[in-house]
Amino acid sequence: MSNKGKIVTISGWLCTAAALVYLVYRLWQYDNYAAFWQSFSAAGWQQYAALLLAVVLLPCQLLIESRKWQTMLLGLVPVSLCDAFWQVIYGHVAAFITPYRLGEYPGRLLRMGYTFEQWRTFIGTWKDWLKDWRKWLRVLLLHLARYAVWMLQLWLILFFCGIELAPLEALVAIVSYYFCITVMPSVPAADVAFKGGWAVLIFSHFTENVPAIAIAVTLVWIVNTVLPLMLSFFMVRRTDTE
Repeated sequence: MSNKGKIVTISGWLCTAAALVYLVYRLWQYDNYAAFWQSFSAAGWQQYAALLLAVVLLPCQLLIESRKWQTMLLGLVPVSLCDAFWQVIYGHVAAFITPYRLGEYPGRLLRMGYTFEQWRTFIGTWKDWLKDWRKWLRVLLLHLARYAVWMLQLWLILFFCGIELAPLEALVAIVSYYFCITVMPSVPAADVAFKGGWAVLIFSHFTENVPAIAIAVTLVWIVNTVLPLMLSFFMVRRTDTE
């Protein structure tokens, strides 16, 4: 491993450890768990409807990402939206098991049946792809659309957990949260703790309900990470048995 790689790895462990310590500290300091559980168990139909809508939005954001991937391949490899969807799912699995999600795009290409030499040829064609500003503009807009769905999902799940944010508050807090977890190095194995620490740091400016913040981030992780993984494993098993 190069010195740069070691620095990135060490930084990831340090940032993740700091986030975990901060999360545990804030949960330990919280002294109103009785009221929290009472409020959480008394959730009304509006809160469960919000949770259901957040789950329903999962295929929506996966289809947006599939369309983005299909657009990226436009003019390079003919791919249907259905094939692009399963390539995105396989890339999701590869990202989950590799450091810093580095395996996401190689996983998609593996799903396409590409060899190493074909990968090199494919990557070489991106120079021409970058010259088409209309294509990368569409990709950028689709990427922003997926982020918008992620933000809406988090807002809905925060509401389910009893945290009501005004639209402007939600916009500021959620954008800040996603910015921090995107630019800060982390360790994938402790992804939930890392995100939980940052979520508590940011959202505690709007609410003192620290356990609800931690549960909301965990639920978002389950919806957007665990459910696609379960779907991909189901499809792999189904393919192997056919």
